[in-house]
Amino acid sequence: MEINSKRASQLVVVWLLSVVVTQLIYIALSNAGMDINRMVIWTTEALAFLGITVFALVALAKGERFGAAWAAIAMGGAFNVIQVGMGLAMFPPLKDAGEAMAPAFQAVLAGAFFLYFAGKFLFGFAGVVIGLDLVKSGGGLAKAAGVLAALTGVAALLVNTYAMAVGMDVVMLAGGIGTAATLFLALAIIAANRRDVA
Repeated sequence: MEINSKRASQLVVVWLLSVVVTQLIYIALSNAGMDINRMVIWTTEALAFLGITVFALVALAKGERFGAAWAAIAMGGAFNVIQVGMGLAMFPPLKDAGEAMAPAFQAVLAGAFFLYFAGKFLFGFAGVVIGLDLVKSGGGLAKAAGVLAALTGVAALLVNTYAMAVGMDVVMLAGGIGTAATLFLALAIIAANRRDVA
């Protein structure tokens, strides 16, 4: 089955939005103090990030506009697949191993969240690239989507750069801003596709 660049970009949007939904569910359940089935949520996210990575690479290979953005989206997806995999495969045995393995668990946790922050940084970068193009050449809703993607993208770049340096201290802020940037990145891709068709 051959997938053209436009279809690949549409599939990236679907997977980006699915990650936004899982992040919102995770945050809502955490804040409500409810039990979270991490295996279900993280496995769903792993599939979504695999989809993001593959179809962003297809869009890049097929010559879809915004090459730097598609490369960033693909790398952001790949980093997130690794960090989710660390959470699924490494967190439980290290956590269950007791106090002696606590330093190893903390090191793996920090490594996973570094990749999480790096992925949010890259999605923010892609939002800036596509958003600024829409601000420059779009009109109406496309321009508005561009402004939101660029602004949240810049915020994700700044906060996640700081988070990569300091670690877990700003995880909620970095995750929240990164999720907003991911949402507006998806909307900017939709707007760019519609503008290109028009």
